[in-house]
This record gives sequence, structure tokens and C-alpha cells, in this order.
Amino acid sequence: SRGVPALTIWAYDTTQPRPSIGFDNRQAMKVLAGKVIEMGHRSIGVISAEQETNDRVRERVSGIREAMKENGLSPDTLQLIETPYSIMNGNHAFSKLMSKPERPTVVMCVNDVLAIGALKAAHSLGIRVPKDISITGFDDIELASVADPELTTVHVPHREMGRLAALALVDMVNGIPLTESVELMTRLCIRGSLGQPAPMA
Repeated sequence: SRGVPALTIWAYDTTQPRPSIGFDNRQAMKVLAGKVIEMGHRSIGVISAEQETNDRVRERVSGIREAMKENGLSPDTLQLIETPYSIMNGNHAFSKLMSKPERPTVVMCVNDVLAIGALKAAHSLGIRVPKDISITGFDDIELASVADPELTTVHVPHREMGRLAALALVDMVNGIPLTESVELMTRLCIRGSLGQPAPMA
């Protein structure tokens, strides 16, 4: 309303009035979930931020549900815990999932921070990753590649997204509007934290 140049990043959504420079959160997580299911996982747990206040999180969880449905799994079986972003909260959420009568064989986290917390909890509980359970993240922050084991995640084009957003804002300040949203591509980073599900006892 004040005429300040603005755009949206970290999401690509052509239905919104404000232009965006980002990626398709739903499709990116759907691809990862498809890979998880392809490797044999049928019981999936998710550690997520609160969906009600975060459209990116909602899209990522929806991507998992869509992949399950398309591969013959019921999305109703998804074991979901919502918690604010932090390593410690990821730790606590993972422990809650492991206390359930039927443990998932994979825990998909909607970002790497929660996933690092889940890895820490698994280590503390004596649960081997990926031999006993697999863990995945999203974002591919620097911690993902130095975790033990290295974290399977979705690489997000952080730098390119920021660079293009900055250039677009400079243009907008100079009276050159961003007329079309820009979609950037993500890619899977398959690392040591994802394996086939452990055989049933």
C-alpha cells in the first residue's frame, strides 16, 4: 500500500499477485518422497514446522502425501509431528516418533535443521542411520554435508535465488517491474542417511 517494491522468494507461485523468484516446494519434496518410496519405505514419519502459518511447509508435506497416494500408499498413515524449527526440537520430535507402537522406517524432515536434530536423537538412542532408520532433510545447508552420516536432502538454489531477487529489486526501484515470476530448479542430494528399510523382525 506504500508502493515499496516487494517480491516473494523461496516459493514459486503464479497464482499470487506479487511476483516470485523461487521453486516449487511441493514438487521438490514429492520427488524426494518418490525416491524414498522407491527404495522400499512404506511407513513414513514427518517432522514439520507448523503448517498453518507456513505455506512452504504446507506444500512440502502435501508433496509427500501426493507421492504416497501415487505409489499406492494411504496418506492417512503418515506419522506427522509439528514443531518450531530448531535442532533441539527436531531431536525431541524424533524421540516422540520412536516412542510410537509402530515406528516409521524413514523420517522425512521439512528442513535440514530439524533433520540434524533427528540425527542427533538417533545417535543418542542407539538407533543406527540408515541401517535401522533413514532420515532426510530439505534445503542442503552446509551442515547437511558434514553430518554423520551425511544427510540426504533437496538442494535449493540459495545463492542464485538471492542474486536474482536482488537484481529484480534494483530494477523495481528504478521503475522496471518484474512482470513474470521466475522458477528455479532443485535437485536431490542422495547421501548416507537414506537406505533401504530394515528387514522386519
